Amino acid sequence: MSCAEMRVLLHGMLDHELDSADAVRVETHMQACQDCTAEYRRQGALRAAIRRSEPRYRAPHDLRARFITAILLQTDGPGQGPWWRGAVTGWMGTGVSLALAASLLFVFAIPREQAIQQELISGHVRSLLASHLTDVTTSDQHTVKPWFNGKLDASPPVVDLASQGFPLVGGRLDYIHNHVVGALVFKHDQHVINLFIWPVADANDSGPVSATREGFNLLHWTCSGMTFWAVSDVNPATLRRFEAEYDRQTNGSPQF
Repeated sequence: MSCAEMRVLLHGMLDHELDSADAVRVETHMQACQDCTAEYRRQGALRAAIRRSEPRYRAPHDLRARFITAILLQTDGPGQGPWWRGAVTGWMGTGVSLALAASLLFVFAIPREQAIQQELISGHVRSLLASHLTDVTTSDQHTVKPWFNGKLDASPPVVDLASQGFPLVGGRLDYIHNHVVGALVFKHDQHVINLFIWPVADANDSGPVSATREGFNLLHWTCSGMTFWAVSDVNPATLRRFEAEYDRQTNGSPQF
């Protein structure tokens, strides 16, 4: 990839809109090009600064009152009320309000879930590149677990599932959905399983839900205030067996 191609894909990378192949190309190029890496970080910092300092101005009370009064007095013709008045009245009905709320949830929640899945896949692919798989490399769970102390809000439950066919390889930090998260790395035969874990507030426990994107299988569940995402190219049945063994070994409880 040339620097010119990198500049074309840079904003797509920042917006998490690239597919796995292009994301890997960008990551690989940035490893070898300090100028493009610096530009990527500069653009990311600029976006973060804009979000933090976005100006918000509240209209003065008298201006708001005049504006609302003008709307209420506006008519479409002699003896007619505003065209929208009937519509607003109709929307006030409970049934339609619930339908609108459900529609909004569908519109906003689904893309957010897909965006997280895309970030998880990108994190999984990045980990398969040279020197990206682990920050601490060992099958000793008693070494991996304390390594996370002080680096995360909550230390993830760490177990070695070698006897079940899923040996622990190590752990690392990753960045998913604007949060630093823990990632436990397991293997099954020649396949890598990344288990991403982070705390979530006020989340109810939920059983595993599977998904498939771009040739990768994902399994998501929540338990005891933690959310878990397993990502791998192993088949869905094997990934569910991994989740069952992990849950059995940890007793469904995070180790703080």
